[in-house]
Amino acid sequence: MKLYIKEYSSFIVNDNIDIKKELKQKYKLDTRRQDKFIHLAVYGGQLLKQKCEIKEDDELYVTSGVGNADIVQKTNTYMYKENKPLKLFDFINLLGNTTSYYVAKSLGMKGKNIFQISDNFTYANTLVSAYASLLNSKKDAIICSIDLVSMPSEIIKRVMGVEEECEVISSVNYQKLSLQSEGAIGEIEFGLDEKATCKAEEKPFETYASYIVNNALRDKKELLHVEVFGKRMRTIKVKSIK
Repeated sequence: MKLYIKEYSSFIVNDNIDIKKELKQKYKLDTRRQDKFIHLAVYGGQLLKQKCEIKEDDELYVTSGVGNADIVQKTNTYMYKENKPLKLFDFINLLGNTTSYYVAKSLGMKGKNIFQISDNFTYANTLVSAYASLLNSKKDAIICSIDLVSMPSEIIKRVMGVEEECEVISSVNYQKLSLQSEGAIGEIEFGLDEKATCKAEEKPFETYASYIVNNALRDKKELLHVEVFGKRMRTIKVKSIK
């Protein structure tokens, strides 16, 4: 299976940028009733919008390693530790589709809109979902891969099953994908489930694959990425065109 990459954006969270402030002042977006996870997803979308045209009927796919862990933790504290009722907008932000709604709204998109998380290979599986849909719709797709480190970070490390000394980071990565090669800067091929015959380096987030895809495009290098979980393996190949 192959898709063509029209453009991409990547952002690793750092202390130099106040994302909420950037969204309000630079992009003139309303950030009320949104949390850090949504802000990060919307910000990455704006970075992509600066680099390419996003059409109203483009399809949107948002995926994550663990989702909005902060709001889950906040809800648990409210309801089970402090015995307080859950706030309305906290409940709304618990829903995965809330994030994809705000991303679509900020980008002016009104087409197919999906938030999906797989138990494993979440980015690779999202590529497959987008590919299958585009074969039918003949449109383009926007994929957002997002992971936000909860505080304290030990919580998300336990959820992901990584060692406590492992460094985890917050990031968002986007690609605009198409079945058409015209105007593409790269191509991405991805394989379905296979039996694993090798060991892969462990990464703290499943969406790491999306990040290194963008790095390969930035550096104009070919990439073969292999993800392994148990006895299963997925492959992702990237080749720059321009």
